[in-house]
Amino acid sequence: MWFSLTLSLLQASAACLLTGLLLWAMLSVAQRYWPALAAQRSVWLGAQLVLAAAFLLPLLPETRQLSVVPELTVPAHLLAAASAARLPVALFAIDVPDSAMPSGTPWLALAPAAWGLVYLLGVALTAWRWRRGRAMLRALLQLAQPRRLHGLDVLEVDAPISPMLVGIWRPRLLLPAHLAQFTPGQQQLVIAHELTHARRRDPLLLLLATVLQALLWFNPAARWLAGKLAWAQELGCDRQVLEGRPQRERQQYAAALVRQLGLQAQSLPGLAFGGSSGMAERLVRMRDGPRQLHPLQRMLTALLLCAIGVASLALQPALAWTVNDKSLPVSTPPLALPAAPAAWRNPLDSMYVTGFFGVVRPMTPQGHRGIDLAARRGTPVHAAADGIASVSEDARLGKAVRIDHGGGVESLYAHLDRVTLANGTAVTAGQAIGTVGDTGLATGPHLHFQVSRDGRLQDPQQWLAGLDAHASARALRMRKEQFGH
Repeated sequence: MWFSLTLSLLQASAACLLTGLLLWAMLSVAQRYWPALAAQRSVWLGAQLVLAAAFLLPLLPETRQLSVVPELTVPAHLLAAASAARLPVALFAIDVPDSAMPSGTPWLALAPAAWGLVYLLGVALTAWRWRRGRAMLRALLQLAQPRRLHGLDVLEVDAPISPMLVGIWRPRLLLPAHLAQFTPGQQQLVIAHELTHARRRDPLLLLLATVLQALLWFNPAARWLAGKLAWAQELGCDRQVLEGRPQRERQQYAAALVRQLGLQAQSLPGLAFGGSSGMAERLVRMRDGPRQLHPLQRMLTALLLCAIGVASLALQPALAWTVNDKSLPVSTPPLALPAAPAAWRNPLDSMYVTGFFGVVRPMTPQGHRGIDLAARRGTPVHAAADGIASVSEDARLGKAVRIDHGGGVESLYAHLDRVTLANGTAVTAGQAIGTVGDTGLATGPHLHFQVSRDGRLQDPQQWLAGLDAHASARALRMRKEQFGH
């Protein structure tokens, strides 16, 4: 279970990094041609939500088999050539091994667990930094004195900080004592700037951005987007405060901003009036007035964000895989399947094959031991033929049912979510024996189905009819590349 979770985390992280790269490229180009985009906080917030969705959706139980990383299929002859040249097969692979600790490449099996540990440490470090900033802020609040300024109840502290809002649901205005050095007009403009943040619910958006940064600490795009959102919040407040004001007041506002920048020492976790980033651009916008984004440009930007969000899911192939049962040898698939109809019942009412028997995967040159059938968790699983059932559970196959059909023939149903019969139960064809799940080493809900005769694994296509008509294009392509049919 731990391996499955950390593997999903590794895949989700890769999806998030790729999505972040796409967002950075698209928005950088868009901002170059549409400078007014910088002040649109909805754009930068939407981009952060797309990035978060690319990370979180693959972790959900019903989507854990998805990955934004395109699959790399390696034909068998290339794997053989790599083995002959003594090259590590992992050079050809971007998916995961079919066992928790495959011989020869233990580092790859440990990679998901290692990343899981690194990720948790990164989240903890980010949370610690945030708590340290909050502690500094609480210390300032303890030193602050309440006072009345321009008809408002504010907190004043003798410290070289920027005026800021403190709190999320009921924000309070924290002002530095040096604000008394400003003219009354400048004081009113500074206070109006902070109150505009409160009306726009910017503190709540700041909290959301902080949480997303903690979850996505490993992604540079998350930090870049958070900075862009904070910048858009400042520009938006500047625009609303200065709207309709004469040039003289605009100059006073700009002078207050420059003066505040020279007096403050450091930034704290809050929405502050002054900031050094992009000061020249901010002053130019105050002088020239706001730049407006055309409605068509807004629509096009929204469509591009939606397209990237959809692409981060639509481009993801199913990566459901199963652990090989190495206790049984593989029977090489025939070049042509027998024409005689199979007598067994399908184990699922709706069949969708995502992996055929014998297909060589990058990290399993010995071949796939059965077939993989994609289905939702909880889908009923039926006995393919009459027999005696035995129930087992281990770290690799998870909850499994093995049915002895007599004559040395057995069928195996692995990675079940639930088993609905007892050990030694006599079953008939079509009888429900459990439900589809992802127990054991499985990256998503699916049924792994195996058939063996006299201890030797067989191709289930010799026992189940019509599998090709209910198979994914990827599964058919992989089999054709390796076996010619």
